[in-house]
Amino acid sequence: MNILIIEDEPLTVLGLKQKIKDINPVTTIDTAASVDTAYELATRHSYELVIMDIDIKGKAGAGVVERMKSLHPGTAILVITDLDERTYGLPYMKAGADGFLSKLASSAQFDEAIRAMMVMGKYASVALQQQIIQENQVNRSVRYVNPLMSISERERQVMNHLIAGKSTGEIAAILNINKTTVGTHKMRILKKMQVNSLIKLIEKVTMLS
Repeated sequence: MNILIIEDEPLTVLGLKQKIKDINPVTTIDTAASVDTAYELATRHSYELVIMDIDIKGKAGAGVVERMKSLHPGTAILVITDLDERTYGLPYMKAGADGFLSKLASSAQFDEAIRAMMVMGKYASVALQQQIIQENQVNRSVRYVNPLMSISERERQVMNHLIAGKSTGEIAAILNINKTTVGTHKMRILKKMQVNSLIKLIEKVTMLS
């Protein structure tokens, strides 16, 4: 297994190397004390895992993770940092990191994180896992919100008559509104329901009701 450590603190590098060798003695480890050196190594070699401090030699930020991922999309990336996990963990995972670990974590947590990254290519603390789950639940609820909930009472009346097969003129007479207003409601209904025909509208309403 080939691993790249991007870190400018010699003691941290030494500790990481020791932990990696304890897990897999035959692992090949390259090190880079600057982002530029890391980019150069990444263009010449392939790595299964990159362990990186995202604040070295004056360069920091999610852009470093994104650049490394662009060079090798299949490479797993573990971010180690002094930054607070509760604030920065999720944004860095969204930027492409496969794991996030605070430098203030215990030795046991470091062992767990490195082992997980080497074996599965993924790591997140229990707290960060909960953040990710909550974020996914929020996104899912927004993504799959029932479009029927956005239909107004008047639009619902028009929609029901359209589904029942009534013409624009018939609906206008029943609701005591003009045909143009019915047409406007119809366009709004189709837009809100994200369909482009009456047939598709009937199918979607049937599915969601």
